Amino acid sequence: MKHTASGDGSQSAPLWRLAFRPGFLLAGAFAVLAMARWLHWMWQPQGWDFTVFPGWWHAHEMVFGFAMPVVAGFLLSAVATWTGIPGTTGWRLKLLFGLWLVARAALWLQPQYLAVAWLAEMLFIGLLTWELSRRVWAVKQRRNMLFTPVLLGLAALNCASYWSADDPGLSVRLHYGAVWMITVLVVIIGGRVTPLFTGNRLGLKIPPLPPWFEALAIGSTVLIALVMAGSPLTASHPAVVLLYIAGGVIHSVRLARWQGWKTAGVPLLWSMHLSYLCIPLAMFGLAAAGGDPAASKNMVHLLAIGAIGGMILAMMSRVSLGHTGRPLEVPRYLSVAFALLFVAAIVRAAVPVLDVALTLWAWRVSAVLWIVAFSLFLVRYVPVLTQPRVDNKPG
Repeated sequence: MKHTASGDGSQSAPLWRLAFRPGFLLAGAFAVLAMARWLHWMWQPQGWDFTVFPGWWHAHEMVFGFAMPVVAGFLLSAVATWTGIPGTTGWRLKLLFGLWLVARAALWLQPQYLAVAWLAEMLFIGLLTWELSRRVWAVKQRRNMLFTPVLLGLAALNCASYWSADDPGLSVRLHYGAVWMITVLVVIIGGRVTPLFTGNRLGLKIPPLPPWFEALAIGSTVLIALVMAGSPLTASHPAVVLLYIAGGVIHSVRLARWQGWKTAGVPLLWSMHLSYLCIPLAMFGLAAAGGDPAASKNMVHLLAIGAIGGMILAMMSRVSLGHTGRPLEVPRYLSVAFALLFVAAIVRAAVPVLDVALTLWAWRVSAVLWIVAFSLFLVRYVPVLTQPRVDNKPG
């Protein structure tokens, strides 16, 4: 069976030849702009249009505005390699990310039109799911079929997020669940590429963990997402605390197996290991929080900034180089960006616990560090993402 490209990628400008290009570029730019808006609200809250609550906007947009174009960019580029079927290109990419942009513009500029943002976002996730799933199903790749239910879960959480826009208590739980569902993708993808990249670069043989253990790592994270989003059990319930502890142990063992302590001289590697470390740290932190809302919120931010933000920054940096034929090396200021993001996670999660009077200070400092980190990414990668491959190959 002969497969054809989904679009006119061979004739497109470089930006539209593979999904990682617009996905990573938009995510990097939005990371800076959305956090700058949030920082501005922290300084001048009276300037906010309260058509939607600022907390709802921030939580929703950092999951569905920032993380989702990265998910789309990575998955739709990787699936072409996995299946041998040409990736989504050209006008289909423009449609996909155009829908994402409509949702962002509506929520930012015309928040009274929540229905427009909801429709655009659901179409974005639906098109992403279709473009990915039809390729995986065409070649019967069971290993990659699990991305479809995760994306459908995110679609459901997105719907519920809009429905709960006027209910801060419910929306917080749903957004926590969405953060953990994105973490599921970090666990799946990071669990594949981190040991692979580490072994290849350092010449190490990293034996794979048994399939049942990998299933536990993924399953425990999915279960936490479900508990966070909709379980009637409280965060202090013994079963929930045990789930956090068990998950933390599982992910700690998994991470240790990858020998991250040997990656100190390779920023594109230690950044991935350090980001993944935030997953078990957040799980243990949630167990220790004992259901305290403020402490739990801090631990979820350790996950969102350190694990998700950190892994996204590391993966975008590495994938953009590999898929454009460039050497897998980054300038020193990118190492600084990786470190700043980890510091941002620690400041946001730990400082309010140590001194509640410094909470607002910690939020602001963490936001500034985030903005600097992703600005440094853009300095290096805007040319990479908008120019042709250096080896003249397609993509």
